[in-house]
Amino acid sequence: MFERLMTQEGLEQLFQEVEQLGLIVGFLLVFMESFLPFLPLFIIVVVNINSYGFILGSLSSYSGTVLGSYLVFLLIRYFFRRPAQKYIRKHKRLEQLLSFIDRRGFVFLFVLLALPFTPTSVINVIAALSNLKKVVYLYILLAAKAIMILTMSLVGYDVTSFFNSPLRLTLSIAGLVLIYFFSKWYQKYINRKMDK
Repeated sequence: MFERLMTQEGLEQLFQEVEQLGLIVGFLLVFMESFLPFLPLFIIVVVNINSYGFILGSLSSYSGTVLGSYLVFLLIRYFFRRPAQKYIRKHKRLEQLLSFIDRRGFVFLFVLLALPFTPTSVINVIAALSNLKKVVYLYILLAAKAIMILTMSLVGYDVTSFFNSPLRLTLSIAGLVLIYFFSKWYQKYINRKMDK
């Protein structure tokens, strides 16, 4: 399997096989990633856009991740928020984080959710435990996930061309590394802000 993924012909065959499964499979994989965070979202999005085309692949990935994330948010909000209050009161750091989100959560959550390397499932849970309004979180998801999926799609579209264009591959890897380090820096920046 690994050898197949390392050749242009193998990747093209994989994308054709996924395309034959239907667009709903691409949607469901991204949707399930909201509940099973160990699934590699970036790889799923790349497979979607290369299997179903840039527009359909991006739209199925976008709708799947927004619906999945919002459903996780609602489930936590309605079924686990109240029982979690006792746990939150015992952990000052978590209480500080939730208080920070209540005060300045919009920008904080928007930036984190727009970055491809942020653990979205953790953000969904934290947002659900906060006092953030449901409709506000939906707006954040709609805007931030559009940026995240567009970024992933632009980097991963026509991935088979990487075999013929080392420059494009190098630029894509450099872009991902920059985004990764920016996300780590932003998380540390937020931690410093909470400590003030």
